[in-house]
Amino acid sequence: MIKINSRAKGAAFERLIVNKINDCLAEQGMDDRVSRNFDQSWKAGLADIYFKNFCIECKRYGDSNTNQYKEAWWQQVLKSAGDDFIPILIYKFNRKPIYCVVPLWVYSSKESSNKSNSSIANVPLEDLCERLSEVINKSNV
Repeated sequence: MIKINSRAKGAAFERLIVNKINDCLAEQGMDDRVSRNFDQSWKAGLADIYFKNFCIECKRYGDSNTNQYKEAWWQQVLKSAGDDFIPILIYKFNRKPIYCVVPLWVYSSKESSNKSNSSIANVPLEDLCERLSEVINKSNV
């Protein structure tokens, strides 16, 4: 039986996500870039990536029949985000596409004065990347 180093697996997934986000930013002509938050490996309560006013938690997990994120992951990113950041959960199960959980007010094309994190959208990473400039603009409000 092969033993998997979950820390190395998580770090590799974080690097993959940083590269994908940076590719999306470059494709949309934005000069900003993201990087991993190395402090999170030794200080509890920090997210994997901070970008502008976003707090991003990355989760890479084994098999899933449903491709549904774990509620504990969302609670973790909510805690890391606190009142100062907008939470985003990016996750992937084996042999499944990468998905993102984002507050609905950030992702929705409708304007909303309700900036609650209790209503969420669960979308493929590609969809979020396609609307990245719109998401970033809504987050600055």
